[in-house]
Amino acid sequence: MKKKTLSILSLCIALFAAFALVGCGGSASGGGGSTSKSESKEKAPVAEKTDFIWFKVEMPESVGVSDSAGKNADRVQLTFPENENTTVDRFIPVWQEKMTAEESFAEQAERHTGTFQWEDGDPVEYNGRTWLTGTCKDNGGTYTYLFTDVDTGSVYIMIRNVDLHKKEAEALLNSIEFPDNMEEAISEAREVEISSIEIK
Repeated sequence: MKKKTLSILSLCIALFAAFALVGCGGSASGGGGSTSKSESKEKAPVAEKTDFIWFKVEMPESVGVSDSAGKNADRVQLTFPENENTTVDRFIPVWQEKMTAEESFAEQAERHTGTFQWEDGDPVEYNGRTWLTGTCKDNGGTYTYLFTDVDTGSVYIMIRNVDLHKKEAEALLNSIEFPDNMEEAISEAREVEISSIEIK
């Protein structure tokens, strides 16, 4: 009787261990598309990202933060290392509450066509998101625009002279993520000063 009880107990422990393994990362029955491709490998761990409230991003060592557009976090701009030919080039994210990515793209294309030599680009993918792209040129160089849909509206990112800062720009784009409730996050960011954010 004792042996039988022990063998039943062993079986229960083995089954419990098997269930625990499946629950901790096994994919017995298609766990959706959230871990499709190598998305988990591409994304930087959240703990390594600087939290600007309305977006999080992994900051390469040479990338800085500017409050030139305003001291609160909803106006944050990221800066690339200076080079001998230009002033500071920037990575500027902008939330468009009432526009889709396509509408925001069309607005920028119309605004820059003619004088600024606007060119449509091919869509690109970063961090599991598809971004519409366009470029324009002026005396300061080439400005690259990327547009993607978010929870409410869309976000576009303007990067000045991206070819001079390709490594840093791609590190930012490959790690950037947005909250589930953009309106709430932007509202909070308006109340927080950039200087109080811990840069990781």
